[in-house]
Amino acid sequence: MVRIKNRYIVVRIVPQEPTKVLNFHDGVLTKCVLRNVKKYQGDYGLGIVEHGFRVKYCNERTKVAIIRCLHRSHRIVASTLPLITMIGDVRAKFHTLYTGATIIQCNKFIISHQQRFLDEMVGQIASAKERKDFIKRVMEFDLEQ
Repeated sequence: MVRIKNRYIVVRIVPQEPTKVLNFHDGVLTKCVLRNVKKYQGDYGLGIVEHGFRVKYCNERTKVAIIRCLHRSHRIVASTLPLITMIGDVRAKFHTLYTGATIIQCNKFIISHQQRFLDEMVGQIASAKERKDFIKRVMEFDLEQ
């Protein structure tokens, strides 16, 4: 039996206009990435990437997402991500933060990334109750799929 190797790409979505919450879900991100792979890499690139491609996690508050793709196609996906300028109907772009072989390593990276994000943002919040609510919302990490 042959083992299927996956790669997980952790990306941050950076909107052109700063907003607090983006209304993205995995379906919107999947369609956006696959449409742009077809645009920039052609039918061959889409055929390679389409099998095994999935958005595993998307946090709308911190604008972080995990994209799963096969080992043989992760370079195609990673080279297409910086070329994307529209996600859904919002002008935004992807910044690749980390590429890992397991989702566990990506989880560890996201937790440390969110902790650094919290350290920066908590200093700007005046109220203790608001600070506590903000920390709770940011640190929720749920992989239901």
